[in-house]
Parts: sequence; C-alpha cells; structure tokens
Amino acid sequence: MAEITRHQAGSAAAGLGGGFAALFGSIFILAGMGIGLFLYFPAITGWWVARSWEEVPCQIESAELAASYGDDSTTYEAKASYRYDYQGRSFRSEQVSLIGGGDNFGDFQQRHYDELRLAREQDRPFRCLVNPAQPGEAILFNDLRWGLLLMMSLFPTLFPLAGGFVAVGGIGMAREGIKIMARQQKYPGEPWNWKLEWTDGKVTASGDGSKALLAVAAWIMLVQAPLAAAVIVSGVLKESLMALLAFLPLAIAFFPLRAVWSRMKTKRLIGVVTLEPRSWPLHPGDVLEGRLRFSRLLSPLLPLSVRTRAIRKVTRGSGKSSSTSEETLWEHTETLSASEAQREDRGCSLPLRLELPSEPPGTSTGPLITVSHERSEHLWTMEVIAGEGTKPVTLPLPVFGDAREEMRMTAAATAVAKPVVEEDLTEQLLARLQARGIQASFTAEGTPESLTCPPGRNRGIAIFLFFFGTIWMGAMIMIFAQNAPLIFKLVWGLTAPAILLLAVYLLLHSRRLQLSGSTMTLTHRVGPFFSKTETFEPRHIVQFMHDNYMRSGNVHFYRLRLETTFGKKLTLADGLTEEATAQKLANRLMKWKRAME
Repeated sequence: MAEITRHQAGSAAAGLGGGFAALFGSIFILAGMGIGLFLYFPAITGWWVARSWEEVPCQIESAELAASYGDDSTTYEAKASYRYDYQGRSFRSEQVSLIGGGDNFGDFQQRHYDELRLAREQDRPFRCLVNPAQPGEAILFNDLRWGLLLMMSLFPTLFPLAGGFVAVGGIGMAREGIKIMARQQKYPGEPWNWKLEWTDGKVTASGDGSKALLAVAAWIMLVQAPLAAAVIVSGVLKESLMALLAFLPLAIAFFPLRAVWSRMKTKRLIGVVTLEPRSWPLHPGDVLEGRLRFSRLLSPLLPLSVRTRAIRKVTRGSGKSSSTSEETLWEHTETLSASEAQREDRGCSLPLRLELPSEPPGTSTGPLITVSHERSEHLWTMEVIAGEGTKPVTLPLPVFGDAREEMRMTAAATAVAKPVVEEDLTEQLLARLQARGIQASFTAEGTPESLTCPPGRNRGIAIFLFFFGTIWMGAMIMIFAQNAPLIFKLVWGLTAPAILLLAVYLLLHSRRLQLSGSTMTLTHRVGPFFSKTETFEPRHIVQFMHDNYMRSGNVHFYRLRLETTFGKKLTLADGLTEEATAQKLANRLMKWKRAME
C-alpha cells in the first residue's frame, strides 16, 4: 500500500508538471505567434497586395539615412518625405516601404537611400505605389526582401513548434500518468494491468505519433509556403540563385511527412497489431507462446520479422539538464512466414513462440517519479517489422519478476552449460556490434581477434552534416555577400567549412584493431590521403575502458578506449549506443591482456 501512495504522489506531480509544461510552452507559442501575426505575415500579405497598387509620379522633398549604433553593430533606415497627386487630389507620405524600421540586413537601406538622394538633388520626378482603395496610403519601394522575411519566418515556425512540443507533450504525459494511476488503484499489486496497452490479456501497440508529425509538417508549410510562393512570383530567382535558400525551411516538412508515410505504409500492409500471450503475465526465463493478430490480411510474400528486446532506460540528471538513454540488455529477432497466417473474421493471425532469457530483470514497477541523480528502469518490447521502409510496430511486453534468485539456486545445474551460454553471449555481442556497423571476430574463448570500423559506417550522420553544412555554407555566402558584421563572418566562415570537412571525414575514416598473438595493432585510414599504424604489447597497456563522448537527443554514444603507459588514450571503437556493449568489450580485452602477461 505504501508503494501505491508513492505512485499517487508521482501522479499528482505529473499533473502539476503538465500544467507547468503548458505554461512554459505557451510562452514560446505566444512569442512565435506574435512575431508572425505582427511582423512576418503582414509583410508577406502586404507585398502581395501592393503588387496591384497603381504606380504614379511623385516628388521627393527630403531624404536621409538614419543610423543607430549598437554595441557590436549599426542599423540603418532610409527615410524620406514625398508628395504625389492621385485622381485630382494631392497627398503627402513618409512611408518608404511596407517593412518599417532600420536594419543591417543587406544593402537595401543604403541602396534605396542613394536613389532617393539623387532624385532629390537632381530635382527630378520619382515614382510611388498608391493604394487605389485608400489613396492616402503609398510606398516608394515594394521589394521582396526574402532574406529578411526568411529570418523572420524562423520565429513563427520554430517557436510554436518547440512550445507546442513542450505543452502538448507535457499535458499528454500528465494525463497518461493520471490514467495509469487510476488503473493502479483499480488493480493494486498487479502491475501487468497498469499500462493502457495491457487490457483484457492483450497487448496493443503504443501510439506511433502520426498526428503529431502531420501537425508539424502542416505548420511548417502554413508558415513557409507564402514566402516560397512570393519568391517564385517575384522573379528574384532570376536575379540571384541565393533566393533558393528561402525554400529550405519548407523542405524540412519533407522529413515528418516521410515519417508519416512509413507509418501509413505499415498500417496498409499489416493494419493494427495485437499480441495475445497464452500466459499472463510473463516472467524472465518463460516461454512466450501466443498469437500475433493483424487487422489486415497479409500478403504471402510479405517479409515479416519480430524483434524482442530487454531494455534498460537510464535517466541522468534532473529537471532541464536531464537526459535519457537506452541500453539493450538482450535482443532476439525471429523471422515469421506470412504465408502461414490463418484467416480470421477481422484480418489474420500467426502463432508465436519465443524463449525469454532469465538474465535481464523484469519490467520496473517503482514510483513514477524519483529524484536521484541517476535512475534506471527496465522494459521489455516487441517490434513487428513488415518489410523495408516501414515503421516497426512496438508492443510493450508484460514481463515481470526477477529470475536471479532462481539462477543462484540452479547454479550447479547450469555450470555444465556455461560454454554454451558464453557462446550465446558472444553471438549477442556480435549482433550488437553489427547493428552499429562494426565488424568483429572472436576466439572460441570469447576474446576479440579484430574490430573494424569501416568507412561510411556513420553515413547517416555524414549525409545529415552534408545537408546541414550546405545550408550553413549558403548562409555563409549570403552573410559575406550582404557584408554582415565581422562576428557573423567569423562564426560562419569557420563553422561552415568545418561541418563539411567533418562529413567528409566520417565517410572516409576507418579504424581497425587487430590482435595477433601477444601484439595489438591499431590502424587509422582516411581514404587514400592518410594512414597511421601503431603496435602495442600488453606491457604497454594500462587498461581498457569506455566513456560517454556524445549525446544526440535521448541517445548517448559510447566509445571503447585504450590507455597506454606513455600517457596516451586512444579510441578503439566508437558509435556504441549501449554502455553494456562497450563495457563487455573492455572486459574481454582486459581478459586478453591478462592472458598475455
């Protein structure tokens, strides 16, 4: 009962957290919407409307270039007063363009000031655009300042997305926490009935986030499409291909749309997936027997596989500085034959039988909220994968209990089978390394013989860096072309080439570790341009270790390192997303070192 009380406290805190998330997120939403409604959208719609205004002669009465000096930049504003006649009436105006105020974005202000000054000095007629509906409203220039509009558009695009993610996500998690709390009160002491996906002895799939992804894509297109259309209609592409940069934010919508398409493809192939285990709940070491049910008839040629994993989720830190990473403790992939599916009233089903390992602990049932600096929970999941280019359907498995006590009781009986267990663990380690693109070989005793990180192993990251670096390089060219302040030139001038060079390095770099007898050889190559080989003996090695060197979102990346007696620390393998894998490799290499000494 004390445990339920802690869950109640966690649920209450989750509800409060949802309220704070909504409040915090609404600040970003309102800020982005304010910039959009009062600056960006009026500038876009004003340009579209002014294209139909009537051009009439005017006389420039005064012209000046006002300068405003800041700490590290100076802004300019072209000011003028002029008079014009329209439909037999005289008017006077001081509006130069639809976007008022000063800026230092490009040479728009200086260039148009020069035009106005010459017209004033030479006392020659100029021209202005007059609103036929309101003749008292006129402007001198209706240039599409796509660069300035592009910069403005980032605020109404990104701020509401970030704020919406925090607010909607926080409220959704709080509501889910409250629902789980209600189920905990209804089924005290039965954690296999707490999750919303566990109902009536069936496991249903977790949400795939398609609606959220569609909302993201729709919002990006809503904000960016008017600017892209204006760039096409204005003809600025004929003047400068730099205007292509205005299409880049709109192109970002492709990524959530692509993710939605993969999810739609999955539903079209297999429909809604549920798992009906024969026994409920499951325990580590049990045999999972049951049926996978699909709401659609499966094609006999459909490649279908089921990947089952035991996961440890580790949360480090607290509050805004917290981060969560996943480590795979056990993984098994089973290939199913869609041709063996049995037709049912609604769709079809396939039998499933899988032996669960006894080593990983069962699903965590602790309090919803803890305050420790580092906390972890264990989960079991099953992913149903239907062919290439589809999103796996994830089913949370109700695996509870801890089989470690039973393992200690049967230690004598399993001692004979220890070599087989070691072999199985080596196969799992090979599979985890292969999943990260690392080629490895081990001896019969489980000692590594070679580890190879081939070139192009991180091509996904490299392609992203190429894409991002190209955008960054385009921004750098625009900054230099617009003669931006020196600080911008330095930042973009240094970072843009560095990003592209890093992408090239990731595509070409390879690393190979070779253990032969009592020597270890480490070779680095960067295509045909660079090669370096180092050889070490066990006496040169202090220890093998691992550390966390990078984080991307909720994924932590680990590397295997070598410390030598010369005070050097060398990386042997990187890009590992499970700390347990890096630790196992370090332990096995230490085993080799001790054997050679």
